[in-house]
Amino acid sequence: MSRIEFSYGVPKHGWAVVTIVHENREARMVVSYVTDALRDLLYGLVRITQGDDFRFSWDDEPTEYRWVFAHEGGAVRLRILTFTDRMRPEPDEAGREVFTLLCEVGPLVRAVVRSVRRLLSEMGEEEYARQWGGQAFPSRELNVLESWLKDH
Repeated sequence: MSRIEFSYGVPKHGWAVVTIVHENREARMVVSYVTDALRDLLYGLVRITQGDDFRFSWDDEPTEYRWVFAHEGGAVRLRILTFTDRMRPEPDEAGREVFTLLCEVGPLVRAVVRSVRRLLSEMGEEEYARQWGGQAFPSRELNVLESWLKDH
């Protein structure tokens, strides 16, 4: 299986650039602090490690990036859909798929945790909150995922 690359860029003034790459597919998203993007991602991954399907949305004002995780056998499918107006809720079928991935849960969690740990070491919790509209760094979710990785 090929490597999953994930990058959650250092937030600046309420914006962060996020990239996910697998094989010949790549999605690059600019997300706003209107949603608690990093916490949503980490919490979603916690739920995935517990066997749940999960979805959440990120905001690019006005674009919506909808992350949809669904278990398929021993793997998880991630679909990232984009919608032009986050204020007008639409079903998944109306979105444009910008990324899809079918993989084991471990490599996906590992790629995200690696990037988030690097982000935390670069800026620290206090600076993260300052740059992300006062929202606290999601340490609890990161710790849960790191504990899960130790056991898997």
